[in-house]
Amino acid sequence: MATTTQLPASPSALKHMEKQIIKEGKMEANQVQHSVKDVASAEKASTKAQKSIVKAEKRNDKLNKQEASAAKALNKAEHKHDQVITELTDSDRDLKLRHQTDARLQAELATKKANADKLADAQKMHDTAREDKLREIHDAQAQAEEAH
Repeated sequence: MATTTQLPASPSALKHMEKQIIKEGKMEANQVQHSVKDVASAEKASTKAQKSIVKAEKRNDKLNKQEASAAKALNKAEHKHDQVITELTDSDRDLKLRHQTDARLQAELATKKANADKLADAQKMHDTAREDKLREIHDAQAQAEEAH
């Protein structure tokens, strides 16, 4: 937003410009709010994925112990041993998928946080510029009213 633009002389044009600037500020605030909500949602998904990994790791550890026990008693429990091996394979695959999901969510979270920070910084800069522009408009309106 350039602050060196020539201000219109008519009060109605100044009023229109003021409304336009205020509208821009509101739109930008809505974008920032949406971005913050996206970050919160990504953080929630990331936390859920982390808890899911811990649960999957515990399950994986438990299944590893069950497999070792079943191998010792193979003569009595060959069927159970085969079941646990199948579950362990599924658990390993599930754990790998969860790690991949977590890595993707962490990357998305970092991107969304950076975007939110960038939008917030831009909003601060634009708010300052808008305040300066509004001050110029109000001064111009006051001068126009004094001239009439």
